Amino acid sequence: MKDIDALAARLRETLGPEQVISDRQELRTYECDGLAHYKVIPALVALPRTADEVAATVRACAEAGVPFVARGSGTGLSGGALPHAEGVLIVTSQLRRILEVAPQDERAVVEPGVINLQVTKAATPDGYYYAPDPSSQQICSIGGNVAENSGGAHCLKYGFTAHHVTGARVVTPDGDLVQLGGRAPDTPGYDLLGAFVGSEGTLGITTEVTVRLTRLPESVSTLLAAFRSTDAAGAATSAIIGAGVVPAAIEMMDALAIEAAEAAVHCDYPAGAGAVLIVELDGPAAGTKKKVKI
Repeated sequence: MKDIDALAARLRETLGPEQVISDRQELRTYECDGLAHYKVIPALVALPRTADEVAATVRACAEAGVPFVARGSGTGLSGGALPHAEGVLIVTSQLRRILEVAPQDERAVVEPGVINLQVTKAATPDGYYYAPDPSSQQICSIGGNVAENSGGAHCLKYGFTAHHVTGARVVTPDGDLVQLGGRAPDTPGYDLLGAFVGSEGTLGITTEVTVRLTRLPESVSTLLAAFRSTDAAGAATSAIIGAGVVPAAIEMMDALAIEAAEAAVHCDYPAGAGAVLIVELDGPAAGTKKKVKI
């Protein structure tokens, strides 16, 4: 582990001693992401606070020949932030500034440690929100969303993270800082940003993200429909989409999920239902408030 010891000393000089973790008990905090079935204690954890510090950390790892893995909030369920036992875990959670909210451009510029829901909270006073909404949006970070191309309940209508990121400042695997995309909807040349989003940190680490803001809908309505079976509920879902109706979200619960929900929060779903569909419609009030018969 001489290479790790030398690297730790170099990183402490570059980042500061409090931003480098090598104590094994403290390292256990970072042994897995949300997929707790797989655990690996990293050799070292680095906590950079700026884009330049991320680049310096990656450059030091590259020169030392030590592998590294990037991590955001660690809420992912795919093992994308699983550490390397002989490598460095680079955690971007301290890069958490919202640099700009520009409703006139329908854009926001944020650092990767910014929590997903914070973007919506910052944009809401201007009548906008950030559409990708993973179930962990209260704690997951934008950098992790970019790495995993996260979606959420509303991805049916609004798409995944890739559809809402127009630019990113990225540290390449050899420590260079490069810009992919920008504020414009499209950039000329190869779609490098499209390849980067969802690459799970294998193509680089983002240090700044330009996201697309979406105007808040005039009206939102939610309805629940009960069915005898999941087959019937699935057929209804296909019929809805086939008719050209694209809800903001549509989710199915089978009998077991209904039973669990009733036991937990007593939500009073229809008794004896084999499945229910929960459908959310958004848009102009004239379209979402109209009564429908199912």
